[in-house]
Amino acid sequence: MAQKKKKKKKQLQPTRISNLGSNTSLEKAYTAVRKVLQVYGFDLDLLDAFSKQQRRFLCFLKADPPRFKVEEGNHVPRRLLDFVSESTHRYMRTHYFGDKKVELTYLELATYGIAFATTVLTIQEPSGYLPEQMKIIDSLRKCFSENRIVRDLTEVAIHIRKHMMMVSKMNFRVYGYTWKIGNTLEEGYLKSIVYMSSEEAKSIYFTYKEKERVAFRVRVGQVITEPPYDAKLDRWFIFQKEEFPPVYLDIYIQSHALLRSKERIDIFPAHKRNFYIMEPLLYLHRVVKSPTGSSMLECYTQEGNTIVRFGYFPFIIQDKKLIVLTFLPLTSPDTYEGDYLQKNLGLQIEDAKFLGMDKLSFFLTVDFDQIPILKKALVTTGIWTLIRYAAKVPDVEHAIDQKKTQMVKKFFEQKIENEDESIYSETEL
Repeated sequence: MAQKKKKKKKQLQPTRISNLGSNTSLEKAYTAVRKVLQVYGFDLDLLDAFSKQQRRFLCFLKADPPRFKVEEGNHVPRRLLDFVSESTHRYMRTHYFGDKKVELTYLELATYGIAFATTVLTIQEPSGYLPEQMKIIDSLRKCFSENRIVRDLTEVAIHIRKHMMMVSKMNFRVYGYTWKIGNTLEEGYLKSIVYMSSEEAKSIYFTYKEKERVAFRVRVGQVITEPPYDAKLDRWFIFQKEEFPPVYLDIYIQSHALLRSKERIDIFPAHKRNFYIMEPLLYLHRVVKSPTGSSMLECYTQEGNTIVRFGYFPFIIQDKKLIVLTFLPLTSPDTYEGDYLQKNLGLQIEDAKFLGMDKLSFFLTVDFDQIPILKKALVTTGIWTLIRYAAKVPDVEHAIDQKKTQMVKKFFEQKIENEDESIYSETEL
């Protein structure tokens, strides 16, 4: 007897609603979306107003963490690309947006948050939702319109810009970036790509002390939609004289200044040193007078309301160009701090070089509690603020060197003894 052939069951084609990912991935999405709703002021249980299938649809869309690529036609070494990428992802995983108690990370905002907002913004009437549900959808659309979440990722964009400055070298190449978030709904996810771009350094020739020299333009690369920025300084900062219209000086720097800063701010990794040099030249303009009356730019950073000074940039002005010539450490007699140390401790240039005080590393290897006279002078001049700041910077390795401490202690004790003997001899005369 012939066996009847079994009829094959017609396989149902999965619909967009019934094929919305695993329960595990959806639970992660629900958890993150609830935090997004809470941060933006919505009821934590707002999603409960929707059916299970509707919730699955609202949370089905996925978004990639930002991927870093080199923009076509640009030159960015792989190690620099990886450095910026890894640092940015670490920042997004460990920093929170909005109320920190909610613990919504920037990574969750840039993935689940953007995906959820995109889904909400694409819902059109009629779409199978009840009137009460459409009221909720409308309030969500109103909240997330005009790229609200993208704008709320500004802190991440600032972090990336800061790292563009870290990896740039003004006398070689500067880097910038664009951040594009493009949706590919047919594949069920959003792509987020940061494209790094590069620009070769721009230089000029100038004559100083009868010698032709080279200086490089101080600039930063593209930041999202903002074009590359050239550093300029209002001449008012130097001469305190109003000019109409204002006269802006283009800022340039010699390689010599970059080399000297590398030698003097020696304790920081190269990328952080680059940032500390570029930031005051690009944005934090402060002009001060040296003890001899000449103008200098401060090399500093700001921590809250505290100014942390690394040194100074002497400069000249030629043809509406401000050209930074060199970098002076805080112990140089041509600075306020160095002048104070010279007048109050008798510290000469040769002494500073002998002890190593012209380098920042010196201040993190000496126990100044054993040398009260020097510690008092460091506190008075503000150098102590730099010491405390540098000691807290990550990636800065330092340890007290007792041998060096004793050498410095002996040096100042002998200097005090010599001064006392000199005063005694003058009294006898």
